Amino acid sequence: MEVAERTVWELADLERYAAEYEYRDDELPVHFSAEPYTRISLHRDESMEVVLICFAAGQTSSVHDHRGSSCVIRVVNGMVLETLFEKAAGTTLAATGQHYLAPGDVSGLAGDRVHQLSNVDTAGTVLLNFYSPPFQT
Repeated sequence: MEVAERTVWELADLERYAAEYEYRDDELPVHFSAEPYTRISLHRDESMEVVLICFAAGQTSSVHDHRGSSCVIRVVNGMVLETLFEKAAGTTLAATGQHYLAPGDVSGLAGDRVHQLSNVDTAGTVLLNFYSPPFQT
């Protein structure tokens, strides 16, 4: 699927794009690393970045936001537990919910939201992440 010319994608549009994004499993450069997880950029332009994320068994991301970029996760295979957080008093974060994401599931976060991803599949989990504007690492 071609990336349309845009400056910044609205979260709902990014979620639709992620849900419809076409790929071939055998063409994804899946690679599992020992730590912390594998992150491979597949596409990047001024409005969006598409990143392949590979979590090996037992791997978990840090608790993080996306520095103002909206992020949509689409599970390619495996299963991930997403825990959501809200900013509480001062610099404290409080967990506000969690849900499992299975192959084909899509989950979107506005740029100021905080979450953590935990792989719960012993065979590993592969995600496509869509960031708009492109995530600044």
